[in-house]
Formats: sequence, structure tokens, C-alpha cells
Amino acid sequence: MRILLNGAPMMGRLTGIGQYGLCLLEALAALPRQLGVEAVGVFDGREVKPVEQFLAALRGRQPNAGAGRLKQMVRWAWPGCRDWADRWRRQRLTSQTRHTRWNVFHETNFISPQSALPQVTTVHDMSYLRCPEFLPKDRLTWLRRRMDRSLAVSRVVITDSHFTRDELLELCPQVDAKRVVVTHLGVDIDYFSDSTHARRIGEVRAKLGLPGRFVLYLGTLEPRKNLQGLLQGYCRLPEALQREYPLVLAGMRGWNQSYFRRDLDELRRRKVLFEVGYVDSGDVPPLMKAASVFCFPSLYEGFGLPPLEAAACGTPVLSSRAASLPEVLGDAAWYVDPHSPDEIAAGLERLLDDEPLAKRLAVAGVARAALFSWENCARQTLTAYRAAA
Repeated sequence: MRILLNGAPMMGRLTGIGQYGLCLLEALAALPRQLGVEAVGVFDGREVKPVEQFLAALRGRQPNAGAGRLKQMVRWAWPGCRDWADRWRRQRLTSQTRHTRWNVFHETNFISPQSALPQVTTVHDMSYLRCPEFLPKDRLTWLRRRMDRSLAVSRVVITDSHFTRDELLELCPQVDAKRVVVTHLGVDIDYFSDSTHARRIGEVRAKLGLPGRFVLYLGTLEPRKNLQGLLQGYCRLPEALQREYPLVLAGMRGWNQSYFRRDLDELRRRKVLFEVGYVDSGDVPPLMKAASVFCFPSLYEGFGLPPLEAAACGTPVLSSRAASLPEVLGDAAWYVDPHSPDEIAAGLERLLDDEPLAKRLAVAGVARAALFSWENCARQTLTAYRAAA
């Protein structure tokens, strides 16, 4: 089987979807030859490249935060730019695959440029229908206008969780349930539990200018992740606990900071907030290991990689009792109502004060994360490719 993936989401600073695509790509390329994978290729938006060439180009490229901001500005100033770019990518994809044989094209990010190839599409969540208030207007318009077509032309639709599959079939009843399959995402447990990360904690703490103990959030800084609930909950902690365990926010700035700007300003005034921005992937495991608690009270997730990765690091996790998160984290998290800042505060205080509970969750987290691997994800995805081809 010859498999072609859309590599565009993997080419900027990696967030969840880009990380999914890259880890899946590497896992597919590493599958045993006897499983029948003849070749894996990547369409980078301009041309098709062998997987080795694409990965080598990624390793040699320096992520450019300014390019992402420029893209957002262009989308805001020129609403039709997505359509123009989509037509251009479709022409390039058609041109690049006209004289080569690929059995399937995998769109890893909702909307495919589309071609004559059999298509598999990954739908990560249904937020554009379930909670549209948490998406930028241009992204929301694009998904609403194009998702029905993308689902219709996909021979197989992949979701990251059973939760998302159920959401999709409820909200898009025209989709045949037989075409929708679940492939849980993975965690490289050997990587996240590697002892070298523990030895780098001091180095990463100094690099990012962090205190000895802290509560950590890592993810995109946007309303859907419930930064507003996290900040309000943290503000309710006793002042002594805030001084002992400052809050660290790590991740790229998302859209609409107005949801939680006032709460950010309050914690800055109290000098108990550390904002470190985007963290290089190699520094993420030491950062997670250094945290006393990883807090992820998201309102809506199709899977939820960051808390599972924190669990793999042996860090106690506080999670919202919402969407896919209980399915993914099982008994390896302390759950709270994401709409209740008081409950978030009580959960944080419990984990920070109750050392036996924190240790129990840390052990359970490593065991839970070990159930998810990128190899399993790749094998299940390969089964979806065969069904589509």
C-alpha cells in the first residue's frame, strides 16, 4: 500500500493536530514491512515528498512564530484567502499525483484540498457545531461551509475518541456510521519517562525562569481551553498556597484573550504568574516533570494529548470532567466541573496538600499513558486506509 498524507499541519509550530500528524507519520514509516506499507509520502502544500525527505526538511527548519501571526492577519484582512489557497493546493496535489500511484490520501486536519485519490479524513472534534463561540470567525465559517463536503467525499472518517465519534454521528446524521472509526492517539511512554528528562529539570527551570514548585498549564491559550476557569479557580486558592505554588502558563497565544485578560492582570499584579509562551518540544517533558500539578480544565476536547503526556511524566493531573477527557485519562486524574472555579480551586488545593493522593495519581498516570501508543494508532489507521482503498 502506498500512503500519502497532508503534511501542511506539521510544518509550523506544533500544536495538537500538527503533533498528531507528525507522530502518526513517523509511526507509519516505522511499521514492519510485512504489514504491506510499500511507501509513505507527504504533500507539503506544493509538492509530494518521500517521508524521509519531508522529515529531514522539518528537522532543519526553524519554526517561525511571526509567520503564524502573519497568516492570521491575512485571513482577517482577506476572508477569501482560504478558498484561494485551497484551490491552489488542490491544483498542486492533482499535478503532483497525476503520474504516480497512491492508494489513499489522508487529510489529518478536517478539510482536504481533495483530489481523485481515495480519501481518509481525521475529524478531531465537533467544536464548530457544539461550541462555535470558541472558534475564530474565519475558521468557523470555513468549517461550516466545507465540512459536509469533506465528510461526503471521505471513504473513511477517523475520530480520535469514541466521544468524538458519537458527537459526529449525532450532529451529522447523514454520515454512515460504518464509515466512522476510532483511532486513539498515542504517547511515547519510553520518551516521556526517560530519566534524562529528570536530569534536565534544573536546566529547563533556569532557561524559562521558573520557581522551584508550580502548577502548570500547557496548551494553546484560548477560551475553549477554559483559561478563564483556571485563572478564576487559581485566584480562589489561599494566598500562601499561591506564593508557594505559582501558576505557569505555557503555550502559544490563541485567539480572543478578552475572555481571561482581567484575570491574567490580577495574577500578574499578585506576582504569582509565570508566562513562558511556546515551549520547544524537547523541553516539554522536563517542564511537566518539574510541575507539582498539571491542570487542564478544558471545556471541550476531542482527545486531550497534554494531560496524557503529563500523566506519562508521572505528574499528578487535574482535568475537567468533560468531553473526551474521562475516556482518555480514566482513573489517572482528579476531575472537576470546568464551569465551577470553586471546584477547580478545591481540586488544586487537594492535590497540592494531599501527598498520598498526588503520588497515587502519578503512578496511575504512568500506567494509563502506557495503554496509548503511536504504533497502535498507526496500525489502526492502516486498517482504515485498507478499508478506504
